[in-house]
Amino acid sequence: MPILLARIDDRLIHGQVVVGWAQTLKVEHIIVVNDEIVNNDMQKFLFRMATPSDINLSVYTIQETAEKIKNRYFDNENVMMLFKSPEDVYKLLKSGGRIGEVNVGGMHFAQDKIQLFDAIFVDKKDIEMFEKIKQFNVSLEVRMVPTDVKKDIFKAIDEKFYKKMKDKGIDTNGN
Repeated sequence: MPILLARIDDRLIHGQVVVGWAQTLKVEHIIVVNDEIVNNDMQKFLFRMATPSDINLSVYTIQETAEKIKNRYFDNENVMMLFKSPEDVYKLLKSGGRIGEVNVGGMHFAQDKIQLFDAIFVDKKDIEMFEKIKQFNVSLEVRMVPTDVKKDIFKAIDEKFYKKMKDKGIDTNGN
């Protein structure tokens, strides 16, 4: 399968992605999938500077990426796709782009987010997006680097997120 890795990491391109993942997987093409960054020339310049010269870099909208996946555009190269959020992954799937597994690697602290793992903080919207992604028969796993043991994000959601919400007296069922 030419899409070697689909990863949620709100920092997108950084050392852990380039050294830990891209080099280990022998990635030939990194694709940043995000509707805002596609129009941000400074951000794209910084990503180019952080990407090794032997790896192609593209920044596409979610819709462009979905179309390219449907048309098998990435079949002849080893690709890593990077998403800023679970919502971007869900939008890709909803637009017809198919991926089998998503690695959750970095979602940083923000107000009202609950920590699931060292670098993964989520809120109710993130959880809703993970549930919607799962409905597309996409598996989700947590690993910061390829040598880490895969962790079950839904187990952590049940054990940490829902427990913390319940402890705070917050209804997570929408009632």
